Amino acid sequence: MDRMRQGFRYWLWLLCGLLYAFPVLATDKDTDLIIHHQLQVTPDLSLGSVSIKDNIAFNVPPHQTLEVSLNKKFRLTSKQTSRIQGDRRLIAVAPNQSITLEYEGQFTSTPDCDWLQQICVMLSERGLYLDPNLAWYAQLPNARHTFTLAVDLPPNWLSITQGELQGKTWIEQHPQDAIYLVAGAFTFYQAGAAQVYLLNNNETLANQYLKATQEYLSFYTNLLGEYPYKKFATVESFWETGWGMPSFTLLGSKVMRLPFILETSLPHEILHNWWGNGVYTDASQANWSEGLTAYLSDYYLKELKGLGADYRRDALQQYAAFTQAGHDLPLNAFRSRHDNATQAVGYSKALMLFHSLRLQIGDASFFTALKQFYQNYRFRAASFDDLQKMFERVSQQDLKGLFEQGLNRTGAPQLSLKQASLKLVGTQVQLGLSLKQQGDKPWQMRVPIVASFADGQQNTQWFPVYQSEQTLSLLYEKLPVAVAVDPYFEVLRLPNAREVPAALNVLFNDEPKYFVLQRKLTTGMEFAWEEWAEQLAKNNPQSRIQYDDEPLPESGIMVLLGGDNEALTRLLMRANQPFKLNDTAFTLNSETYMCGLHSLGLALTAGQQPVILLDAPTPEALQVLARKLPHYGKYSYAIFNSLSGDNVAKGQWNVTDSPLTLTLPTLEKLNSLRPIP
Repeated sequence: MDRMRQGFRYWLWLLCGLLYAFPVLATDKDTDLIIHHQLQVTPDLSLGSVSIKDNIAFNVPPHQTLEVSLNKKFRLTSKQTSRIQGDRRLIAVAPNQSITLEYEGQFTSTPDCDWLQQICVMLSERGLYLDPNLAWYAQLPNARHTFTLAVDLPPNWLSITQGELQGKTWIEQHPQDAIYLVAGAFTFYQAGAAQVYLLNNNETLANQYLKATQEYLSFYTNLLGEYPYKKFATVESFWETGWGMPSFTLLGSKVMRLPFILETSLPHEILHNWWGNGVYTDASQANWSEGLTAYLSDYYLKELKGLGADYRRDALQQYAAFTQAGHDLPLNAFRSRHDNATQAVGYSKALMLFHSLRLQIGDASFFTALKQFYQNYRFRAASFDDLQKMFERVSQQDLKGLFEQGLNRTGAPQLSLKQASLKLVGTQVQLGLSLKQQGDKPWQMRVPIVASFADGQQNTQWFPVYQSEQTLSLLYEKLPVAVAVDPYFEVLRLPNAREVPAALNVLFNDEPKYFVLQRKLTTGMEFAWEEWAEQLAKNNPQSRIQYDDEPLPESGIMVLLGGDNEALTRLLMRANQPFKLNDTAFTLNSETYMCGLHSLGLALTAGQQPVILLDAPTPEALQVLARKLPHYGKYSYAIFNSLSGDNVAKGQWNVTDSPLTLTLPTLEKLNSLRPIP
């Protein structure tokens, strides 16, 4: 009777799934095949193996033979025949048929998961994690999936996947790009649609995530439309991950306890359920969801706190740092992040495109278009072209030029002020500015010119700039004391080195670097520094290592290894940052830090030359510093406790001499300004 009842429930669910799917397929856009799974998963955690039964059917019965694929490590225990192709086992499905597959396989758990480089799996007493890239369920190219999923688990274990848990079975009726499965000895917490799964009981931590999740779900629902899933769960990971899946995120134990994660990674992963897991990206075209998610979470939440200009500046600086050594690509070629350069394009450059779009059409049209876009393409694939059409329809503007330029061109413009003039025209002040773009082909853009007055007021005027060199004329009712070109970094461009603070991220770009070792180093520290420098420079044969008493190159990125570095004294004479160093301590912004107790990463600019100073007292402290620094790339300096690795100070230098800002003389003294050198 139970089996009959279960079978009836399945076919009832399948009928509902088909009825749900057909309206989607009836549109002129979405013709994807949908596979309906009824999955039963039985792991043997002591052996690291899993047995799976999968009843599969299709939203439209296939009219030709299809070949579904599994990982080739699975052995079929049902009667189908199969063949091996590459890393997949292919099983034929005859026309107009459904199929039941039974199979089992054994997998080695991934000890330390590097998700950018490998397919991670966990199948042990520690926990269960099955990634879609493992091909643990029947797959077809370009197909999506709905499913029921039941898992045989040890006592006190809980599972999580997409969808909603009904009894002991997960049900997901919305077509999904992929299916994830996680299980472990979790402690479960819930408040409305917010859920938390922890490996150990921690009610305080759980409540922090429950409260933040509820706030973000409410915020983005009001901004974009109804949340597309029944839950959002924060799940403590078996590795130090920071992953977002449909309706849940998998965060490492250390990661989720970092205080800033609640304000950075969490809203980003929640928002992905609208963009990427609610509206899908078309795998054959550019990935728009990462840039839009970054813009509306990482950036927009900062903007609401008055920190938008700083974020835009850091994004442009990151883009410039990681794409200037031949690693740039047009945004329409971005599919996913796998290194610093692709992140700079797919996140930083993309969010600046969305910012330019928002400035051009206005907030009302921008957010109305996003709501309609979400409503129209929910659980369907969409492209940049679909976004463009929606923004054009809502705003009644032709946005072809903005999208074509933003998607198809590599690089970004760099602006410079060539000359300026100032004179009286009747009772008004006329300011003439000559703007120049570097490069062969000028970009088409709108550039803000911000004038500041003695009473503290500001005036912003926007100008279309479309030539390599262009003269702008501005009229004011009173004399400005200063005028600046895009001082708040509203425009996609490469910032001048003098208008952004020196940053540690140049340490990790692919430009050649000169590593300068202390001659006085102990043998152990010299070996540790050399090993680290060789690892960092392995992909750039033009980089080299030298000692601090040798002549220094006058250009290129200088990396000083060890605080007691003879080269530092020479370089600091050209630098203008509040930093001092002696034999036992260094002073930064009037705070003193003992060298033996602290490790340091410091970015300076000596003239036009980028300089990085690194200091660590022991090889072990250097390992901690090397592990920490990639996460502090936007900062000018970062100081860490040498033993624990805890960050004790970080910050950015103040910028006061931007070449795109002019201080204006009085009219009584000058009628025109000299050319700017």
